[in-house]
Amino acid sequence: MRKLLYVLLFVGTYMVSAQSKTIDNMVKFKVKDSGSFLDDANDVDGYYFFYEVDKLKKGMREFAVNILDKNLNDVALKKFVASKRVVLVGNAFNNEAIMFALFNKKEKTLTLKSFDKKANPREDVVITLDKKVMRTINSGIALGNINTLIHPVKNKGFILITPNFKGKGTGYSLGFYPTNDNEKPWKYEFIPTGKKGRHTVSPIALNDKYVVLVDVNVKGLSKREFKTVVLNSQTGEKLFEKLYDENDPKLITNSFISEEGKISVMGQYYEPKAKIAKAQSLGLYMEEFNDKGEVEFSNRISWQEDVSKFLPVKKNNKLKKIGFIYFHDIIKTKSGEYFAIGEQYRKTVSALGIAATLMGGGGNVTQLTIKDIYVFKFDKEFNLSDVEIFEKGKSRIQNPFDYGSPQLSASIIKAIGGFDFVYSQRDIKRDRFYANFIDYERGEKKKKTKSRLVFKTIIQDGGELSVDNVELPKKSRYFRVLPAKVGYVLLLEYDRKKKTSSLHLEKLNIK
Repeated sequence: MRKLLYVLLFVGTYMVSAQSKTIDNMVKFKVKDSGSFLDDANDVDGYYFFYEVDKLKKGMREFAVNILDKNLNDVALKKFVASKRVVLVGNAFNNEAIMFALFNKKEKTLTLKSFDKKANPREDVVITLDKKVMRTINSGIALGNINTLIHPVKNKGFILITPNFKGKGTGYSLGFYPTNDNEKPWKYEFIPTGKKGRHTVSPIALNDKYVVLVDVNVKGLSKREFKTVVLNSQTGEKLFEKLYDENDPKLITNSFISEEGKISVMGQYYEPKAKIAKAQSLGLYMEEFNDKGEVEFSNRISWQEDVSKFLPVKKNNKLKKIGFIYFHDIIKTKSGEYFAIGEQYRKTVSALGIAATLMGGGGNVTQLTIKDIYVFKFDKEFNLSDVEIFEKGKSRIQNPFDYGSPQLSASIIKAIGGFDFVYSQRDIKRDRFYANFIDYERGEKKKKTKSRLVFKTIIQDGGELSVDNVELPKKSRYFRVLPAKVGYVLLLEYDRKKKTSSLHLEKLNIK
């Protein structure tokens, strides 16, 4: 099954116990233009929806922002008028307000439109864009990977990330836009001054003290240099940076900030001089910094020496009959243990890609074949103590770039939502977490079983892991799984013919 995050097979009916709601008059709606109001533990307080409701004269359109509470009750519906050329290129919620980034190619503007949780509008921020930034945003729209412009800072405001072209190569700018009177706006710019390179940046951890960024400098097709950059989230001041150069190459994927204010980063480490875009890593690593950038703790997990105690590892450091594992999230429990939630993948040949190439259509000839869930358990010192495997069916997604390592391909696929993992959620009161993903279970003729689409939750409770399923009957729809209040999942279905969205709040079998 070809894996898409927002377009799946889905259901026309729902369970008897489900809470439900239908939103009408959605003339134009993309299911990714919706979301949940999430707190630090990914618990849900409500939902928002952005869609077009009417076509007006002179190229204008009427849009709506619809807000529901966590039980799908109406909170507010606000409408506004904008050009038909407006494209929603980002949205986020920071626990007190929601912000939408509206791109207008003709007017060369990016409008930041925000509302509080009752849909009361705030003053718009209109940003005029230069040609190079516009081209970059257009390219992101074409690739379907543009909803990364806005990032929330809880109870404070939003950070807008855009490229800049003021130096040698491509840099980036971060602008902070507060949502309350106690905060002040700030701007941070990185302008390359050395050899020409292409820098991209993404936040991997945010709170009221720090903004933890991953800066990736792309030099040519195969050379990539990673850097951790930490800013003060109140002022935008750079506190420190840690460069992983060719003598200490690392691929940074995850970060979290402890209650004590320690900053941890996790990723994979490589041999000196290794090219991350091509090389196989030696294992996993974790580093913990204080606010001055001093490393207070570090540890490495070797594929050969540590992981091989739980999984078969070949001499070239690859996992035998497994391929690779992409880690989506790392969760620290109250007891101090760490759980890394990963998904198995391989870079394989795409029959459809080859057929298209032979027919003269061009395109890429590789794909990512995605399979089982792997949960790595670490003790307080980040020593690997266990690995549990949860089987699921294969899914496949076309690789946007044939060249480069499988790890690099996986990072790109993650950015466009190609994995089966959906989200994780903490239940702080009971010290639990839930890791959620979609599984397409293929039927077997011998056993006379039919294929089915299943929403699965891995539940961690008291150190033990278990699985709960919610079967999704098979009907072709535009569909998305959204986080819900603890113990539930929200299933969103859009009917293009009826111009309606059906919301189904399903209860998981969690005791």
